[in-house]
Amino acid sequence: MGKPQISNTAEAPHGTTFAGVQIDLHGYHPRDIIGPPLATILEQAWQMGAPRIRFIHGHGRARGIRRGFYNTNTGYFGRRIRRQLRRNRALRDWIKYSTLDCSDWGRTTVKLKRNVKPTRAALDLSVLPPRTQPL
Repeated sequence: MGKPQISNTAEAPHGTTFAGVQIDLHGYHPRDIIGPPLATILEQAWQMGAPRIRFIHGHGRARGIRRGFYNTNTGYFGRRIRRQLRRNRALRDWIKYSTLDCSDWGRTTVKLKRNVKPTRAALDLSVLPPRTQPL
């Protein structure tokens, strides 16, 4: 099973560049990500000094359930991530929760608080369990 894909810059819609950390969560179930793994990823991204973090979870609309995807016809994964970002007050140490952006199908982006002295060069993705489903 593959490793989660991360990048510090990525192609955004309409040819613009996304400055921040991007993590592809395809192949995971929400129960694998929600809780301590999500908090650790956000903390590490903040320690890197990233301005924002984007979670790619799949769009969840206009699709039937296919092997390898969880609840893709309901948007369940994205809703669970957004609920955690909105409601978990402990995450507010690192994120600006009022900047949650879910305008693009399949992606949730949130701005991180400013870190003037970054202490980390890269994410340690060993906090994530192995993917539940192959890509």
